Amino acid sequence: MKNWFRAAIISLPLLGVSSADCTFLNKPEEFLRKPEQRWQEISGWTARVAPSSAAADTIPISRKNFIDEYIFGRMERDGIQPAPISGDQEFLRRVYLDLTGRIPSADQVRSFVSDADPEKRNAVVDSLIGSPEFVDKWTMFFGDLFKNDGPSANVNRYLQGRDAFYTYLKDSISMNKPYDRMAREIITGTGDTFESGPANWVVGGTVPMGPIQDTYDGQAVNLAQMFLGINAVDCLLCHDGARHLDNVNLWGKQQKRADMQGLSAFFARTRMVRQVVTPDPLLAKYTISDDTYLGEYLLNTRTGNRTPREPGFEELNIVDPRYPFVTQTTGGGKFRRDVLANSVIGDRHFARAAVNEIRATLMVEALVSPSNGFDPARLDPENPPPAPWTLQPNNPELLQALSQWFHDNGFDLRQLIGLITKSNAYQLSSSYPETWIPKYVPYYARKFVRRLDAEEIHDAVVKATGVIPRYTLDYAGAMNPLPPVNWAMQLPDTREPRSNGQTVQFLNAFGRGDRDQNLRNTGGSPLQALTMMNQPFLTSRIHADDDGSNVQRLLSRTSDPAVIIEELYLATLSRYPSSREVAVASDAMRQLGIRGGAESLQWALLNKLEFLFSY
Repeated sequence: MKNWFRAAIISLPLLGVSSADCTFLNKPEEFLRKPEQRWQEISGWTARVAPSSAAADTIPISRKNFIDEYIFGRMERDGIQPAPISGDQEFLRRVYLDLTGRIPSADQVRSFVSDADPEKRNAVVDSLIGSPEFVDKWTMFFGDLFKNDGPSANVNRYLQGRDAFYTYLKDSISMNKPYDRMAREIITGTGDTFESGPANWVVGGTVPMGPIQDTYDGQAVNLAQMFLGINAVDCLLCHDGARHLDNVNLWGKQQKRADMQGLSAFFARTRMVRQVVTPDPLLAKYTISDDTYLGEYLLNTRTGNRTPREPGFEELNIVDPRYPFVTQTTGGGKFRRDVLANSVIGDRHFARAAVNEIRATLMVEALVSPSNGFDPARLDPENPPPAPWTLQPNNPELLQALSQWFHDNGFDLRQLIGLITKSNAYQLSSSYPETWIPKYVPYYARKFVRRLDAEEIHDAVVKATGVIPRYTLDYAGAMNPLPPVNWAMQLPDTREPRSNGQTVQFLNAFGRGDRDQNLRNTGGSPLQALTMMNQPFLTSRIHADDDGSNVQRLLSRTSDPAVIIEELYLATLSRYPSSREVAVASDAMRQLGIRGGAESLQWALLNKLEFLFSY
């Protein structure tokens, strides 16, 4: 199997399904990672990064929408005190990063803090949603989700295919295309992969060096994980769930391999014809089409990437398409993938998976974590699972209500993001004046910090220092070349900019992954600390003689230490300095001179832990 269970499930050898061969059955403790471990990690980072706690705020927190009703109602029921509402500076930096991937400017911070309008938070959310920066951030998000890249371990869509898919995603976000329409277009995409963006998705399921059924399985795995958040399908396409998923996934342990092969069979009549465009350098594209009658999922393999596919006693060797997540397939269609798309979009779980993924991005902790680890048998609060199983979401009623709201509001991504970020649950402070206990994490009793993605760190450095780069994305053989960009969040994949090795090195140090074998990783490392201290991408932007730098502009306007200190804090950390910070920075300027002190302060602020986090 190429797609192993992420963070929760299991990996299996290719041949044999006995307990002696099953990695999970041999060492289940290695895979049954308790949520308490994640709560400890979230709590630890939040305690380190959150601003210093103020005295406890006894003012009741208002409930602005139904999200707040579920979140604060649960805390009230269980006697848990929420954190106070975040201050303006904390909120503004958070919402800018979460919605656009960039920090606010010094002037934007000043203006927001001085604004007395009680509706200013809603107003800033509305101003950011739909902005060009918002489109960049969420195009990157969906590029990650759908693993848009050029060359990968299993298949090469080439940069031309990547560009087509990137352009499709960006256009879809820009026009606020409903998510159900996006899903339908992607699942059923046809045409020339260099011209039709959605056609590239199905190519991404290619599994080479084996029978064609391996590719059908790969496409089914991608569909289940990306659109439904269900990673158990990867396991079930090798064997039945019984004895393998008994302690991991209640739904999965009841499923048969044949049920998942029915999902794969939806792809058996999809044609992917590879055509060499130029032999030297090699460039090839795919033409995707569907056949009405020809193509079946056959049980006739003993080689390849999965265990043998053979019919049971008195069984046919042909598997008919069957949607395994609801009792019957929803809707019709001329081609099998049309029927599949209708089934996915008509499945209530499609909306669940989408809101869980979006909410995880904005709230750090998902309602179901990991977000591709759903157990469909443990979601309904009105039909709880038998003991010892428990409901999987940390707030099942909220997941039900939020997914229904998303469905009822036309799968509108902008409305969903606005609903979440306008809630007071989102706007809580990351500081907690009471004694914090990790078991409060699933209550969302405070806002949790997250380390910024690599692209966000790059763009924060650029925004804070004022030195704007320019990255070219053109290449030999480009069909519809992308224009040059200035921000990492505008890059079409996580291997760009190929034209600038220094920037690639900087971005890779922060674990951006490759959308293939290596997923994003927000963990820390000594390399990251050394990168922030010494890497030329950063150190070439902090001096008075670095053209266009913020330090250069400041020193050309003033020599007043107080003005310089305040401006650098606002531009870099999106907040005013404390009196103690002003005193320390002023002392440094007296010792090093105005220029040396300003340069040292800019470097020091970029290397503060809080710069690397959204809190």
